[in-house]
Amino acid sequence: MRIAVLGLGGVGAAAARFLAAAGHSVVGLEQYHLDHDRGSSFGASRIIRRVYPDALYAGLMDAAYPLWDALERESGEELRLRCGGFFFGPEGHPEMIDTERALDAVGVSYARWTAAEAQRRLPPFRLRPDEYGLFEPESGLLRASACVLANARGARAHGADLREGARVLAIEPTPGGIKLRLADETLRVDRLVVTAGPWTGPLLAPWLRLPLAVTRQQYAHFAADPAPFAPERFPVWIDMAELFYGFPAHPPVPGAKVALHEPGPVHDPDSPDREPSAADNATLRGYLERRLPALAAGPVTYSKVCLYTMTPDHGFLIDRLPGEPRVIFVGGLSGHGFKFTVLLGQIAARLAADDDPGHNLEPFSLRRFGLDPPT
Repeated sequence: MRIAVLGLGGVGAAAARFLAAAGHSVVGLEQYHLDHDRGSSFGASRIIRRVYPDALYAGLMDAAYPLWDALERESGEELRLRCGGFFFGPEGHPEMIDTERALDAVGVSYARWTAAEAQRRLPPFRLRPDEYGLFEPESGLLRASACVLANARGARAHGADLREGARVLAIEPTPGGIKLRLADETLRVDRLVVTAGPWTGPLLAPWLRLPLAVTRQQYAHFAADPAPFAPERFPVWIDMAELFYGFPAHPPVPGAKVALHEPGPVHDPDSPDREPSAADNATLRGYLERRLPALAAGPVTYSKVCLYTMTPDHGFLIDRLPGEPRVIFVGGLSGHGFKFTVLLGQIAARLAADDDPGHNLEPFSLRRFGLDPPT
């Protein structure tokens, strides 16, 4: 079939690669350029982990890890930094209780550290006596931009036509195929995969109002003595109660990265306002003063605004357009989806080819929001 992929971020680039490798004629359309910084897939790092308070997502990572390993082998470059993960919170906190239950349910091995043991093993951290941590050695970070570009190169190597600066103005289903109107041409395809991140809602608005909110998120890198924060000594981490998270220091950006997972203010993805806020950086520094004082003492070396595309329940959307099963969309990754993008790309590719997706997609269906997919 001739299949278009609209949006070539983390999911779209992977979908294009899987479709092209399966022998389909693939055209990938990106309104900006590959690895642009206006969506949600750009940057030096995203956490990869099986550690989740939900067994559904913890279990899905069993399918995602081998796909990342395969992409790493195919690309010939290091895409995943294996530094372990530290996840902490108060004794009795619901997120910690649910996380241990989910890990036990899916058979993930981890260590449980008291606050004193965590302090001994990870000296930069300051935990309260009533807190504890879970250490999971297979966690780490994905080099996000490198992953997107590796998928795109793989797609092209398999024959995909990936076009940059190709903004779709209208999607027009017809009996003979799906028409895509661009500024200077009209394309006709058999299937359409929409993986446009923050732009997915507006693109599909003529057919349905997706329950998506785009929010502004800011992260920053703080300089410090690099030795205690090197990947071989310092893991990725998440404060499960306060929702701050961070990374070891790693190239190409100096300093260790810190961010807050709490959804920020609603933001227009086409707005030119992407200037980092001094107040947001002050919030990050205030947290570090309590948790990682050695890091808080350093200057901000880099700060960036990115976007989340949130669903009401923070779960993904994977479905077909109601009344038009030739249009498949994946969206609403809700700030925790990058680690799944290679798997979501494979699932989208299988749906577009009318193959078995390999996973139960009912938890990601429109039905949970009272929006019925086509029968």
